[in-house]
Amino acid sequence: MNLQYLESFYFTAKYNSISKAAVALHLTQPGLSLQLKNLENEMGAKLLIRSNKGVKLTEEGRVVYNYAGTILSIKGNI
Repeated sequence: MNLQYLESFYFTAKYNSISKAAVALHLTQPGLSLQLKNLENEMGAKLLIRSNKGVKLTEEGRVVYNYAGTILSIKGNI
């Protein structure tokens, strides 16, 4: 698993917005979207529900978000 993708997912979920997370992570919005799609493909599950109002976590996304917070805090990224 790519930890950068996990971090991108974590911040996207935290901000409920791909564009806000992209700014915080110093990424382009299309680049972040690609990372999120790659993570979803790697996990074999849809993690985010995207809309023009932002993003929401799916049930699988909530589980991954909780683990991501733990993993990233151990690594020292958040």
